[in-house]
Amino acid sequence: MKIHVLGFWGTYPEAGEATTGFLLESGDERILLDCGSGVLAQLLHVCPVERLTGVVITHHHHDHNADLGVLAYALLQARLSGRRSVPLPMYMLPGPGGLMEELRREPLVRLHMLKPDESVSVGGVSFTFAPTQHPVPCLAVRAEAEGRVFAFSADSSLVPELLQVARGADLFVCEASMFDGQEKQAVQAGHLTARQAGQLAREAEAARLALTHYPHEGYLDKLIQQAETAYGRGVERLFTRQVLEV
Repeated sequence: MKIHVLGFWGTYPEAGEATTGFLLESGDERILLDCGSGVLAQLLHVCPVERLTGVVITHHHHDHNADLGVLAYALLQARLSGRRSVPLPMYMLPGPGGLMEELRREPLVRLHMLKPDESVSVGGVSFTFAPTQHPVPCLAVRAEAEGRVFAFSADSSLVPELLQVARGADLFVCEASMFDGQEKQAVQAGHLTARQAGQLAREAEAARLALTHYPHEGYLDKLIQQAETAYGRGVERLFTRQVLEV
């Protein structure tokens, strides 16, 4: 299983980059996990929309779903040009009515409303979910394929469900929106500090930890160092269009 890093910023993208988005590749499957601001442009560097086999959206904040509308437009163009005729399954929690109506209008979009305890298979990739603690309903994601496990925290403050999702993961990509000392702000905003991310990965016995959902203020090297102290080993920083082997 390969994870293509399309975006990793929280709140808004830095110039030329994107907020949250990952492309999971396993065999013939190409599954987009979250579709934040700038993600579609990054996706097109590595995968045309006619090759996508699934979309999973963790929650309906703009930094995780902003490009869903233009993804639907890209599918429209692929349909009209004859480049794609097979509907694309999209798995998500119920979202804003206008967005849901717009997605349903495109014949190549097949919407599936997720339940927190649901399991979903896209080809040979199996997904399970767990609710997180965030201002809007949000799901952490565990993807299993080829005997490997990829876990993604989505957005959340510190809750036991994250430990369940990350347990024994070969790679755990965990949000770290806050620095040590910002625990109070993290709880209020529904996010994690770097230390909390490291503690989660250690307790879950995750083989690897990478941080995501970076803040725009402060030094990212410091964020990594704080997570490493809690995790007890090296922590990975993400870069645009990086490919992570799981």
